[in-house]
Amino acid sequence: MKNIFSVFIFFCVVVVSGCTTTQGSFNPSTHFTYPNSNIAPLGYVSASVKDQGFILPPKVDKEKIAKLMEDALTQKPGADMIINYKIDTTYTQIPIPIFAIYFQTIKLEGTAAKMTVGKQELLSN
Repeated sequence: MKNIFSVFIFFCVVVVSGCTTTQGSFNPSTHFTYPNSNIAPLGYVSASVKDQGFILPPKVDKEKIAKLMEDALTQKPGADMIINYKIDTTYTQIPIPIFAIYFQTIKLEGTAAKMTVGKQELLSN
């Protein structure tokens, strides 16, 4: 019985000793904007994708970012791009002797916008 309790305490300590880190970036737009285009904001969008890894942490690759962009753009009909967006990547590591388990969450937040190419509307005084 004492051995079972010791093993239970060991696993509790291992699970509690995990750590989470978050890193992110902020960007003005997701796509190239034509010089004479008018950009109309459509509203806030948010999307996330989760992944896990065993021994090695999962990588952030272009397929995950493309899925984030697609999921976010489909939230607002007519959206061409996302402006003033940030991408945060959160890693959670649970260390277990000899190996580790990793959980990854990539979250995109920003403003969906529609781009209309043509004459730019300027304010006159």
